[in-house]
Amino acid sequence: MKTNWKKWMIFLSLSLIVTGCALPAKEESKSNTKAQSKPVKLSAIQKLGDNKMDVVLFLNRAEHLLEEVYFAALDNAKGKTVYEDGLAFRELPKQFDSKDKIVKYFGRFWSTPLALAMYDKLTTKLVKEKLYIAIPRVDYPVLISVRNTTVAKANGELNVTVQDATDSSFASDRTLHYRLVRDQKTKRFEIKTRSGTYGSEQFQ
Repeated sequence: MKTNWKKWMIFLSLSLIVTGCALPAKEESKSNTKAQSKPVKLSAIQKLGDNKMDVVLFLNRAEHLLEEVYFAALDNAKGKTVYEDGLAFRELPKQFDSKDKIVKYFGRFWSTPLALAMYDKLTTKLVKEKLYIAIPRVDYPVLISVRNTTVAKANGELNVTVQDATDSSFASDRTLHYRLVRDQKTKRFEIKTRSGTYGSEQFQ
């Protein structure tokens, strides 16, 4: 009798162990299935083009990325300043302390070739492995509004024209053209080309 009771207890214990081990795997399988069936949410940048104001906001932000880098150097309280050939070079903070970081930042809006061209137009200097930048003496204020912007969508691309993109006292040719395409990896729109004489020195 005792032998049967022991056998029964051993059988019951093994059953509980097996059942206990199987449950997490089952639950994990359910979780994986649920995660796979959940639709991926697209960002507004991936759906750009349905609303003109979205395009205007995107282009305005893109046109001011250079200023963001300059301001970061200006706002770097711990940064040093060095002088060379009449230029003041300010130390960039950690978020922009290398070419790769700056190009990646530009690449959120601009294609890789344009992002690299923008970086090459910066006046930078390495001092003891620290990246410094000289803030330019000339700026290119840009006005992009729903009032002066037209957007044409074709074959998945956006062709944008901005008329009177700046004050007439700054330039005679004030028309800018942008071609926006999807990045194959991120599916986000990026600026593939920017044409127009105004401000072209910063991109070519």
